[in-house]
Amino acid sequence: MKRYIAFVSTCLLLGVELIAQSAPDWYPKVDDAVATFVNHEGEEEELEIGGTYDAPLTVTFMACPTDTAEYEVLYEWDVMQIKDNKETLLVKRNEETTVYTFTEGGTDVNYRIVLYITYTHRGTGITGEGEAEPITFSLRGSSVHLYNAFSPNGDGTNDVFRVKTQSLLSFRMKIFNRWGQEIVSGDHNTLPTEHENGFTYYVCWDGTYHGRYVEDGVYFILVEAEGSDGIKYVRRGDINVLTRSRKEDSNE
Repeated sequence: MKRYIAFVSTCLLLGVELIAQSAPDWYPKVDDAVATFVNHEGEEEELEIGGTYDAPLTVTFMACPTDTAEYEVLYEWDVMQIKDNKETLLVKRNEETTVYTFTEGGTDVNYRIVLYITYTHRGTGITGEGEAEPITFSLRGSSVHLYNAFSPNGDGTNDVFRVKTQSLLSFRMKIFNRWGQEIVSGDHNTLPTEHENGFTYYVCWDGTYHGRYVEDGVYFILVEAEGSDGIKYVRRGDINVLTRSRKEDSNE
């Protein structure tokens, strides 16, 4: 009888222990996974699902998991490119937060990023899987447009010479006078930029050479650039400096 009572007691204790080790009612979720990038104003902005952006684009992907108490969670980011209706895996990442720079754009190029998780309950060893909604977006194709005139007269309108671009990976330019002498040069690392209506404008020249305004006339520009869609640009053009009537001259 004593052995029977001891056996029953042991079973009851085991039952209590099993109940204590049962998995909780919650399990990890990644419904709040987000992607952000830094916009042209230097501010962090959330990526719009299905949006279109300039290249290159550096994106931070954050799992933002919920209900992870008592669980070990493993992450897998699958970064995929869809080009010509074919999906290609670019990279797998296993961090909770990961960063990736996208460089290829064009009308037939899109991106799809999916987050998968595998979780294990620490007490029971019970496992499960989850998946976030895919993050999708595309990058614009490239373009380079040269203007042929500007008027550096200090009136606040068209005072600098700019080149209008979109989705470039690299940009270099040189400006020469009529005798082939280089007046100014710069590239995407050194030139200031302005952003308007989805385009990037490289501010190339203020009309001066060695601190003095140049004479009116025709100057020449050479631009070499590479687009996100693989297009390599070599553009040559004329720049007409139209007026020497400047505010500082009129005040003399």
